[in-house]
Amino acid sequence: MTTMLTDLDLTNPLTAQAAVFAALAQLAELHPDLPGAYITISHITPTEAYVLLDSPADVEAWRLATHTDTDDVHLTDRKGDKKLHFTAPLGRVTLKVFTVFVPACVAVAA
Repeated sequence: MTTMLTDLDLTNPLTAQAAVFAALAQLAELHPDLPGAYITISHITPTEAYVLLDSPADVEAWRLATHTDTDDVHLTDRKGDKKLHFTAPLGRVTLKVFTVFVPACVAVAA
């Protein structure tokens, strides 16, 4: 669920994103070996962050760090590639963690 922006947030969108920055900083402090990620956030949805990782192993590391249950991780087909993803609520912040990869059987055949 996305928090609606107030008039104050619309005039100062960076402040609206502060909770995401703080949550990510705390995650980095608690899990210093967590794999790096390409992270995007927006002033439109200031309490959400999209976390793009390099591999399924990286997704697993983030799953463990965010205490996300294995039943909440999904594998979907994406035009021949696979997308492994989950949503992790961290207080009032939501992380949408994912990776897109070529299945091993396809990579070997190529």
